[in-house]
Amino acid sequence: MREFDDSLPSVNRRSFLQGASAAGITAAAGCLGGGGGGDGRVPMDVEEWPPEDIGGSLNMWNWYDSWAEWAMEAFGEEFDVEVSNTGYSSPDQWYSQLEAGNSDIDNIAATTNWVERSIENDFLHELPVDIMPAWDNITDRIKEASSYQKDGSVYAVPESLVLYPLTYNDEYFDEAPSSWGVLWDEEHEGNICMWDNATVSCQIAAMYTGQDPIQPDDYEEIEEVLIQQKPLLQTYWGDYQQGMSLFVNEDVVAGPLTMGRTYTARFGEGAPVHYTAPEEGAMYTSDLFVIPKGSPNPIASLQFTNWATETENAAKLFETMGYQPAVDISDELSEEDAEFTNWPDDWNLIFSETLSDEVRSRYDEIWTAVKAA
Repeated sequence: MREFDDSLPSVNRRSFLQGASAAGITAAAGCLGGGGGGDGRVPMDVEEWPPEDIGGSLNMWNWYDSWAEWAMEAFGEEFDVEVSNTGYSSPDQWYSQLEAGNSDIDNIAATTNWVERSIENDFLHELPVDIMPAWDNITDRIKEASSYQKDGSVYAVPESLVLYPLTYNDEYFDEAPSSWGVLWDEEHEGNICMWDNATVSCQIAAMYTGQDPIQPDDYEEIEEVLIQQKPLLQTYWGDYQQGMSLFVNEDVVAGPLTMGRTYTARFGEGAPVHYTAPEEGAMYTSDLFVIPKGSPNPIASLQFTNWATETENAAKLFETMGYQPAVDISDELSEEDAEFTNWPDDWNLIFSETLSDEVRSRYDEIWTAVKAA
């Protein structure tokens, strides 16, 4: 399986977060409790592997529904733990619970920028990765491409990489489109789509116009091209299922879609689709396992995090969801799956860093104007 090319300047190593400044924040977070399965232990109290007496329950919040459904049964049977999962559609659903004082959630599959916020606000348990056997399974390059540390302490374990490519109908196109400009080409009028998402669509427009999608310098140009594009579109899609269905039903021939949904459309639904990273670049991020403070079963959650990072269990994530796990699963892949994930080394992949408040606000303003135009 291909891994990221360290030589690409746009693949940024994530910098450690600045320390949460206020001691009061730490104290307040401490009041959230630490759980411990009734014995008060927290993950950093575990000094030898495997941990003893992990408890009998685990409450996950994992949005990889198909994988989570499999994991609930597999982990539960292996460790005699009753496992539940709460899927979610937006990270603010679980984040608001952490802000309010979590007393229910044990394990979250969280996107990088929300992990950064959670670390900054001291919502997460530090993890003893040095004694977790499966930590070594995480590839070094994926560790470099994720945010999970502060001041040398580790607060998350990478779960997967999430690529936001250009998806296209490979029967309609003779070869993969080389530019996001295909979404502005009048030749494809009525057969292309965009994601109804301010950040994603504005970042695509930024890349199309040669700007930095993290720190653009010409917001007016981004708004202008998105308005120009509007009459060419068949639709903006609002949720992942809708986006995938547009390609499965061959209602569109090109547009943004996640790698995972493209995989499901191709291999699960038989759609003639593939994906590419245009020469201007494609965004990517990572999802990570975290154990929030207030977890009632933090030791079971720690055991689960290690278990999920074992190669065969990580491979199941790819098989069920199509997202590239943070673990090298090349020995577990079929020939066609290996071909699907064999990204060219020269792809220009841009890490989806947390946007500044100013950029996020300007993107929201642009999107409101575009939708109203």
